[in-house]
Amino acid sequence: MTKAWKVYLAVSAVIAAVYYLVPVEAVQTVLVSVLGLSSSAAILVGVRINKPAVRWPWYLMAAARACFALGELVYWIQVFVTGGDMFPGPADGFYLSFAALLAIAVVGLVRARRPGKDRPGLLDALVLSTGAAMLAWVFLIVPYVRDDTLNAFERAVSLAYPASDLLVLAVLARLVTGRGDRPPAFFLFIGSILSLLVADTAYTVLGLMGTYEPGSIVDLGWLAMQALGGAAALHPSVAALSRKSPPAGQGEAPRLRVIGLAVASLTAPAVLAIQWLTDRTIDVPIIVVGSVVLFLLVIARLDGLVRLLSGALRQVEEQATTDQLTGLANRRRFHDRWGSALHDSVGPTALLYIDLDGFKPVNDTFGHEAGDAVLVAVAERINGVIRAGDVVARLGGDEFAVILPWTDDATADKVATRILDALAEPFDTPARPVYIGASIGVITAATGADPDGELRRADSAMYAAKAGGRNRVNRA
Repeated sequence: MTKAWKVYLAVSAVIAAVYYLVPVEAVQTVLVSVLGLSSSAAILVGVRINKPAVRWPWYLMAAARACFALGELVYWIQVFVTGGDMFPGPADGFYLSFAALLAIAVVGLVRARRPGKDRPGLLDALVLSTGAAMLAWVFLIVPYVRDDTLNAFERAVSLAYPASDLLVLAVLARLVTGRGDRPPAFFLFIGSILSLLVADTAYTVLGLMGTYEPGSIVDLGWLAMQALGGAAALHPSVAALSRKSPPAGQGEAPRLRVIGLAVASLTAPAVLAIQWLTDRTIDVPIIVVGSVVLFLLVIARLDGLVRLLSGALRQVEEQATTDQLTGLANRRRFHDRWGSALHDSVGPTALLYIDLDGFKPVNDTFGHEAGDAVLVAVAERINGVIRAGDVVARLGGDEFAVILPWTDDATADKVATRILDALAEPFDTPARPVYIGASIGVITAATGADPDGELRRADSAMYAAKAGGRNRVNRA
């Protein structure tokens, strides 16, 4: 059944060819109805075969396409029986029901594909929909509003058609701008709805001009809508259309979408230019309101993009200045904080330079995995005995440093002793507990002192501690 969608498209293409090769209204009506009902049946078969996780939207789509086919059949029955077009008539109820069911079905797919809120996708869809709404209002809706030959009911039904298309376009934009898989079935489905919208728009424009003729190229859009919709459901990848997508970020925007948003944002000046160049009445309220709404939506979207970029920069900075094993500050961040402490402090700043004693045998005997576990435990123990505001860094290997802002000699010595005592306790490894120690060099630097020179002094103090017998504190 993996080729069923291709077979269905081929059969639909034959029906479309016969539709244009045999321009007899009765034949064309039967062909449109057959294709519509076959599309409904293809969707039901596709759901049964491919088993998407969420099925009710597809059942609504099948019902929608059946409504469209019945609307075509009822319309032409009216024409044949009455000898003319009955508007509004029973067929309009089927057509409008088709649009409503289709919109609800697409909303179902959108909800199935996203696990939570998707602010960027929603904003993008609103921008696109607002731009389309401005065009539809000015060029498709206003002519009906100003048509004095229509009574209230006729005007309401006439307005319902472009309004329902706008609704379908809005939910389609929400589907396209949302996250999620885009398998072949996705593009077949999108193509189906776009074919409908293009055909409906062309029909409305030509209808307003009084130039639409049944059997024209416009009808191809409705035929394609039915064919592509049935093929989408029959395609094996249709199950991916209702698969949950990863949570959305604050505003990633592919280039094609950015172009679409830019075009939509220019709708207001475009409408103004068209009305001015064609000497039409300029719909100032619509253009003003549309411009304000688009401006606010674009600003909200840009705010999301800026926050996304800021968050990404913070994350990169954090990764670049954090020791990946222990989560402590790395050498780069240490140098920044040490320099800032000496420059900004209003009092003395102490530095503890720590080098582990007996760590190399742990690595050599038990392996690097055990050694890494000991380093993580060392970081945790140092963090457990320092004060709030102190900065712990891993300088590399088994060397650590602690910056103690606004600290006198006695307090620095007490903190160093607490660290020494904490590291004297045994460390667990997969084989057995191990003991290590630490040699700690302690200095206290004045405000404005040279950071590199003071670091060398602390390093020398640490080596003096090692030379004095290890596992001790030495003050320079």
